[in-house]
Amino acid sequence: MNTRLANFLSAVLHPLLMPTLLFVLLFFLAPAPLGAEALNVLFKLAIIGFVFIYTFALPAYIIYSLKRWGIISSLKLENLKDRRLPYLITAVIYTALGYFLYSKNSMLFPCGFVLWSISAVIFCVGIISLWWQISAHAAGIGGMIGALAGILVQFGETNLFYPFLLLIILAGYLIAARLALNAHTPTQVGAGFVLGFSLSLSAIFFFF
Repeated sequence: MNTRLANFLSAVLHPLLMPTLLFVLLFFLAPAPLGAEALNVLFKLAIIGFVFIYTFALPAYIIYSLKRWGIISSLKLENLKDRRLPYLITAVIYTALGYFLYSKNSMLFPCGFVLWSISAVIFCVGIISLWWQISAHAAGIGGMIGALAGILVQFGETNLFYPFLLLIILAGYLIAARLALNAHTPTQVGAGFVLGFSLSLSAIFFFF
């Protein structure tokens, strides 16, 4: 895989974009597990926009600010020292957003749980990053696949089958991209994928 394609895949499948993509798929293809059947399109889009701002735009701005202030050396978070504070801040933001949705409206309880499961993945990645550079990209897409797999099996949401297969294919390309960029070793991407997949799958089976 050439460097340009690898960088493109790493950008469009960035871990911070996974929550927004997950909510888009669930709200419009499998709304029942989230209790969103009765929500109109505008309300769904409003929630998705809210999720995008707080799970992508705000963390991305904070990471940019940390780079500008000289606290981290790269926006790509390529070394362990750069990763710790951004992951901690992102996990706190996700946890707070999950609590906000959980406490705001009873219909949004499942949305809060989804965000908490993502927060758990980020916390684990952050903790492991204290000594080892596990792949956040692999953990992010692994978490997406685990969540869809759990909902597909537990709730019989067959509309998610083809997106599930597509994500598996994209995960393969993303892992290849991270390896092509020498961002991680095979063990690091494998561990990231297993971490994200197992935590998300467990969250669906035990808390939904």
